[in-house]
Amino acid sequence: MPDRVVALADLRAGDAGVAGAKAANLGELIHAGLPIPAGFCLPVAVYREVVTPALAGLLDGDVEGDADRLRRAVERIDLPATIQAELVAAYRRISPDGGPVAVRSSGTSEDSAGASFAGQYHTELAVTAERLLDAVRRCWASLWQPQAVRYRQRQGIAHTDAAMAVVVQVMVEADAAGVLFTADPGAAGSGELVIESSWGYGEAVVGGLVNPDRFHVARAGGRIVRAELSRKTVAVGPGGPVDVADERQAHPSLTAVQVAELARLALEIERHFGAPQDVEWAYAAGRPAVLQARPVTRSVAVPDVAWHSPVEGAWWARISICDAWLPEPLSTLFATTLYPSMVQRWTWNWAGGERAALRNPLLPRPMAGVINGFAYLRLDFPLNRHPLWTARLVAGWFRFHLARLERRWRGTILPRHVERIAEAAAADLAAMDGEAVLRLLGDVERLSAEYWAIIGGLAWYWNVGEWLLAAAFRRLSGSGDSHTPLLLGYPTTTSRAEQELYHLARDGGGPDTAAFAAFLARYGHQVHNLDFAEPTPAEDPVAFTAALDAYRQGHATDPHERLRDLAGRRERAEAAVFHALRRSPLRRRVLRGLLRWSRRYAQVRDETLFAFTLGWPVLRRGYLELGRRLATTGVLGAPADVFHLSGDELRAAVHGDPTDRRDDVRRRRGERERQRRLNPPRQVPPDARIHLGPFDITALAVFGADTDDGEPGGLRGAAVSPGRVTGTARVVRSTDDFGRLRPGDVLVAPHITPAWSSLLAIAGAVVTDVGGVLSHGSIVAREYGIPAVMGTTDATRHIVDGQVVTVDGDRGRVH
Repeated sequence: MPDRVVALADLRAGDAGVAGAKAANLGELIHAGLPIPAGFCLPVAVYREVVTPALAGLLDGDVEGDADRLRRAVERIDLPATIQAELVAAYRRISPDGGPVAVRSSGTSEDSAGASFAGQYHTELAVTAERLLDAVRRCWASLWQPQAVRYRQRQGIAHTDAAMAVVVQVMVEADAAGVLFTADPGAAGSGELVIESSWGYGEAVVGGLVNPDRFHVARAGGRIVRAELSRKTVAVGPGGPVDVADERQAHPSLTAVQVAELARLALEIERHFGAPQDVEWAYAAGRPAVLQARPVTRSVAVPDVAWHSPVEGAWWARISICDAWLPEPLSTLFATTLYPSMVQRWTWNWAGGERAALRNPLLPRPMAGVINGFAYLRLDFPLNRHPLWTARLVAGWFRFHLARLERRWRGTILPRHVERIAEAAAADLAAMDGEAVLRLLGDVERLSAEYWAIIGGLAWYWNVGEWLLAAAFRRLSGSGDSHTPLLLGYPTTTSRAEQELYHLARDGGGPDTAAFAAFLARYGHQVHNLDFAEPTPAEDPVAFTAALDAYRQGHATDPHERLRDLAGRRERAEAAVFHALRRSPLRRRVLRGLLRWSRRYAQVRDETLFAFTLGWPVLRRGYLELGRRLATTGVLGAPADVFHLSGDELRAAVHGDPTDRRDDVRRRRGERERQRRLNPPRQVPPDARIHLGPFDITALAVFGADTDDGEPGGLRGAAVSPGRVTGTARVVRSTDDFGRLRPGDVLVAPHITPAWSSLLAIAGAVVTDVGGVLSHGSIVAREYGIPAVMGTTDATRHIVDGQVVTVDGDRGRVH
């Protein structure tokens, strides 16, 4: 039997397989003479002895879908009495006076050069002897957090290979702490180290609770090249966040001597390991301690691929449904079922129906396409080649959009959609044969496609309304101010959801309560991504729980109070504008009319989008049920593999085709993960144009802001929500990163859909790659009263996570 408890001093770098890279690195640094707090490790063998048998059989199915069940199973494990006794004895050796310890995960793939797993696993501070066993169990259980499960999947790490060691160290009662990079991640090749620090424990910096002091340090001599100091009002102490005394808030958290000492230690670590290092450190009683060191995770190379049209001579663009709603590569099942169906139904609405669309020589076929995994729409309409057909098509487009769409949606489509989806949700899928399940899923997909098609018509009203308001405001007001303050402070579904979350937090309702489950039943269908291969917020409610925690801890404003404040700002802005126009009655009437239009259709937009994805939980449940059945027959390896089949392959398998698809699934899953690293261009080919007569109308179809390289350090986008905020950038590319956002962070994301809304309750500002004044993200940002700049094109590529940025929501600039 291997040792159940191993002293850190007995480990070396080669023991990563025994104790995880974190513990092995600490042992190596102790051996090299670095100041490491005393501690011990519960090695991987103990996890495999105690936890692995308890999970037998649970890893054979849909691990992502079962993550919560796996985590709860680990948290309930009873440790054998012999292991408990060894743990207590080791604790007494490093802390004979019974002082607190820090308990940290040390995963088998953690802190490697290719996969840091930063923020994925559990750390618990100020742990007493009575809480030690629970802290160990929670570290083990964090191996099965949904974001950790997805991180492993994206890194190609098998779940059956995952295991967890646990590190226990004497607690460093830090006066100041933070992180140090021996190579500046924001300026490769600069030859400088970067230190971020703040008062108290380092979790304030690592967790993004504060804007830290930042020191750029010369490698030679440890001289401070430049310092960016901040006011630090919050620190983390043994019991959590605490206020910083007024007299210390603006003071640097490190002296020049301490900066030089940290630089010397970090460079010694870098030389020892032979690669740039990410070091966590603390100062206590004037002495430094190194808490952790790991390689700076290498940049993942972007695959070199060509972006060619799959149809010779065709022109494609990532617009409408393809950008914010489908930001990532499509799963095979979605790409061959619901996606083309949605585009087809949308086309039929303005082309005159299915038969008319098939006869029309202007409509390219297919209209929906996939290039290197990403969704695109076809735009090569030969308008000048068929003038009569063009006139008919334009007339049909206006006839559809100028029809009484709102009455049709509210009186027929919405109630039918809600009723039919509710019936499908109530179906007992387990009691249905495969063909019946396929029929039910087909009905839900047709309903969803028809609903999307009507949204395309209604969108014309809210888009045109706000575009006219923006243009008229500039001309009528005669000021350079933005019109966006006039749209603040109206209640929406989003604000109602946040108010419910606030009341849950105030009443002590946590993620495991019936009240939270009821909340998810009402709001958990609003997806982050239309591809039904991705979990719904009801399955993975990390955005909701982040907001819930922020309300509990007082890091987010009471949403009732926020809405009142925004309404007050709107009323003051409106009074000022109309006072300025008091001598021009006609201008006042025009502006009032446009305001009424925009506000009305903003409400319509909110209602339509809320109901749009009601069917997604049903689709997920139905496809996973079919996947479960196919996994039992050997066609698939796990239920979630069903999303990597095409629609035809799934139908054939349900009808009895015994073909083993596991190799196909592995290949397609791997290809999708590689495609996630790509940056899809807006157009393919990039120089294509569309003309109507002598006019180039490309700008009407494809639009977006480009990065502005004319101003050093700045990006340009659409100014969609007013205000100016400086804060720490948190680059959030997917749901895997939701848990990393901290109150006050600047949320930098590829896009914002309704399901991201709860994150904006705690963000200080928002910046996106895609979107504009008319996008959902801009509306939600205005609801929360935070500055926002949308449509920067590539903010997620240019802004480094943890970088301090300034978001100017009045001018559409990010510095």
